Amino acid sequence: MICDDINEHLKEMMIEIPNLYNYELLSQQIKNLTKSLEIKQNTAQLKCRGKICFIIGSYEQALADLTKLLEFEPNDPFALKYRGETYHMMKEYKNSLVDLNKLLEININDNKWIYESYEEIIRK
Repeated sequence: MICDDINEHLKEMMIEIPNLYNYELLSQQIKNLTKSLEIKQNTAQLKCRGKICFIIGSYEQALADLTKLLEFEPNDPFALKYRGETYHMMKEYKNSLVDLNKLLEININDNKWIYESYEEIIRK
């Protein structure tokens, strides 16, 4: 190889290195996006099924779905509210109060519902 050939070869290698890095970065970003979409899909399904199970009185399944949802999103007001209400319907008042307290901590706008639920639990 002559000096010019070596320079050309180095130029080609320098072009390939960022492309390899970008490919790996892009590949990782695709994996992260896929995982994020799977989580979003799972959370949407859990919310839907949890609410339906609550409405039809299938409290054990509602509780399982809402608890799983809280594993993905620990401060999700929807899950805390419905799980607190589910516990209430199952007469597990201490667990219901835990979720109501968490709702107050994250300061949702539906405080009236929370206080009414507190009063109802205290009366029992």
